[in-house]
Amino acid sequence: MWPEHILDLVEPHLPGPTVAVTDRGGQLTYTELNDLSARAAHALVANGVTAGDPVLVHTRLSRWAIVAMLGALRAGARYVPVDAAFPPARQRQYADAAGARVVLTEPGLPSLRPDLLSIDLTALPSLYEGRTTRRGRLAYTCFTSGSTGTPKPVTISSAALAYSTAARLAYYREPVGGFLLCSSISFDSSVAGIYWTLACGGTVHIPSDRPGDLVALGRAARAYHPTHLLLVPSLYAVALRGGLELSSLRAAIVAGEACPPGLVGDHFARLPGTRMFNEYGPTECTVWCTVHECEPGDATQRSVPIGHPIPGTHIALVNGVLHVSSPGLAEPNTVELTTLDGEPYYRTGDLVARRPDGALLYHGRGDDQLKLGGMRIERAEVEHALASAPGIAYAAVGVANGRLVAFLIAASLDRPGVRRHLLAALPAAALPTQLIQVDELPTLPNGKIDHRELDRRARHMKVAGTVHTPS
Repeated sequence: MWPEHILDLVEPHLPGPTVAVTDRGGQLTYTELNDLSARAAHALVANGVTAGDPVLVHTRLSRWAIVAMLGALRAGARYVPVDAAFPPARQRQYADAAGARVVLTEPGLPSLRPDLLSIDLTALPSLYEGRTTRRGRLAYTCFTSGSTGTPKPVTISSAALAYSTAARLAYYREPVGGFLLCSSISFDSSVAGIYWTLACGGTVHIPSDRPGDLVALGRAARAYHPTHLLLVPSLYAVALRGGLELSSLRAAIVAGEACPPGLVGDHFARLPGTRMFNEYGPTECTVWCTVHECEPGDATQRSVPIGHPIPGTHIALVNGVLHVSSPGLAEPNTVELTTLDGEPYYRTGDLVARRPDGALLYHGRGDDQLKLGGMRIERAEVEHALASAPGIAYAAVGVANGRLVAFLIAASLDRPGVRRHLLAALPAAALPTQLIQVDELPTLPNGKIDHRELDRRARHMKVAGTVHTPS
């Protein structure tokens, strides 16, 4: 039922006159992408890369990243993306953990390691032999490690990536004409936009090599009139609040964080003709495994559903914890699987409940509980309650010394009204001691909220009875 390799979905569009990818430095047609990726594959094979070997892709978020990814896949290799915008120590950490000896890179970047064989993507040799494509079993390895700690490699097969992409083609009605790519190449959210778009023969638009650059995003939206966009909810909230021109969008997708109900209200108030989707999925399930098409009525609910399983995926709830069985599961040696009813399932660690209509509701991490006033409560539950309060566009919570500090993005803040709203939704022990109005929230390189930084800020704040706005 599902394609066996991601190249089965991409190569039908190679070559072709349509623009495949744009960035601030230029563009590539499908013909040019075909030629450059074939030359990259040839260079890898000529330098001894064999099927399944790891190949580092050390680039910015740029058109060269896509050349490198396809080049590695067409050489039968497994690519390991290392975003050049990451801190140098994190880049070296990824390079060390990958175990690769070859790196595909673009000019102007410092060497990852002197012992690596570096191939410049802008100076690839011409092909003197046939353009035979090798199909390897593995597609890529990315890392999940939060903001600190030892990188955990997760390897995705070519078949799993093909399934994840084909499931998008099956679920979403509108083909991608132009996709605004605002995700770091080192995080799997970029996979959705890149391969979905290429499988549609559309154009990947890269506004900036910095995923959170909303000025560049707005400029690209005006220039290219994209049809699709995927952002973390906190960044999408700021984009909507900033009045970016996004009316060309047919679908706006949020993923990577819990979607607050207020964001749904803001979306339909500003973009009533654009469909909105809330996707959920861990890296170990190849980007996504459930999806919910948002409705205006979601804005009045306590939480926005993460929806139903995508085509081909099955889920199970064991003691409230979500387990996923899917053709998109990561390689067994990089993910811990459990067997349920004779089938392999991945235990996500996320607490989920079913609504009467079968839609899934996300309730936070099973390992992120707080004990407040003798009660156990999820940080995400407090954030959900805050985000559903009138006037609040986005909310995140920092924890310090047994107290909660709420950081809120809001045009205006009715502190007594928010408190009344929280008292109706949460036990008194779970109410934040402070409401901090901010213009933006700290994020990790993948765009998700940096809760460790919020905890640090909370520790350095004095308990106060009035709203404080940090400079």
